[in-house]
Amino acid sequence: MNRVNHGKESLPEKVYHHLLQQILNGAIKAGEKIIEEDIARDLGTSRAPVREALYLLKVDGIAERIPRIGTIVKHFSDKEIIEYNDAVIGLLQSAIDQSQPKWNDTNRHRLQSFGDETDEACRQEDVQLYQSKVEQLITHVFTVSDNKALMRFYKEANHILMVFAQVKWTGETMKNFNRELKVFTSSLLQGNFEEAKHAVKVTLDQGVI
Repeated sequence: MNRVNHGKESLPEKVYHHLLQQILNGAIKAGEKIIEEDIARDLGTSRAPVREALYLLKVDGIAERIPRIGTIVKHFSDKEIIEYNDAVIGLLQSAIDQSQPKWNDTNRHRLQSFGDETDEACRQEDVQLYQSKVEQLITHVFTVSDNKALMRFYKEANHILMVFAQVKWTGETMKNFNRELKVFTSSLLQGNFEEAKHAVKVTLDQGVI
């Protein structure tokens, strides 16, 4: 399950979030071994909390232990990525349904601002920055829906997609994704919720082609 940071983390949870951020920003890549001693030294801790953090990553499906090799960031098959992507599409479509009566001026303004930020990241051709801005935009829709369960399941599935994206996405992927994302954002801003739900699938499918 996804581990939300509430500000009262145990040391293993802090190490977990540090490693997860390293994975998501590409500092630790898919297939790369995570060396306990190196992480412990870098963070100034013993190996025990690092070992627990690696266990949490394995539980969340981000890492796997290979006999005689150690713990590596997991490679995902095309089938697995499509399944996670379909799950996120369904969750986001549900969030759109539940958010419909809650799109006040403040929420629409924030959505527009997030959309502008994704456009700017795309223009800068910064794939990593763009991915973080997309997550910010999509998370906003879940926030507006005010459904904590949907948000939790989205965060869990999206971890996997982000690991995939940091390996597979190119500038062309980003541009194609952004073109469809603008349709999605515009549909929400205009209150065309059925169109937005259709645009969700078209948009997110661009990320796994």
